[in-house]
Amino acid sequence: MTRYQPRIAIALLAAGLAAAALAAPANAVVDPAKYEQAQVGLTYTVYAPTTSMDLKGTSFQLTDCGGGKDEQINASFGSQMSNKGWISLSESQTGCQDGPDGVGPVTTFTVKGATATIMGSCKGGKSTCTKSNPALLRKGQGYTTVTLPAGSSALKSTFVEVYTDGMSVKDIKAFVTGLKPAQ
Repeated sequence: MTRYQPRIAIALLAAGLAAAALAAPANAVVDPAKYEQAQVGLTYTVYAPTTSMDLKGTSFQLTDCGGGKDEQINASFGSQMSNKGWISLSESQTGCQDGPDGVGPVTTFTVKGATATIMGSCKGGKSTCTKSNPALLRKGQGYTTVTLPAGSSALKSTFVEVYTDGMSVKDIKAFVTGLKPAQ
């Protein structure tokens, strides 16, 4: 064996590891166990994210929705204090809280037969606006809503709200279309 063969072997090993890293999914996968456990006792379909867009899960909780409604699921990924992005997922029977001020429509898309609406920050920080755009969404806050269908005949549909900071239309679509029934 010549003195160059170990270097070639190391280079090939490094190239193989790099290729394996590139072949791995770019988006972190979320552990569905919390969502499966939350489904017990809830009458609406619990949807679990299949990706967190490379953002670490930072919280998961069930909170009172009031008015005799099922509890609401709230889960967050990343941090609003970072510039790496942030996603907050809320699931409930019907909206438990008002959406944010200062956002206007950016686009809509279809997911599981339902229309999702992505809203982004208003230009100039206005409290209301008739439209926003992908650049304002990416630089500021986003608010996406959709009512997803029931996962089975024993469950009801789910009102989903996705709050974001520093995320693109593409990122938001990937997150929302990646929601799957937990059971």
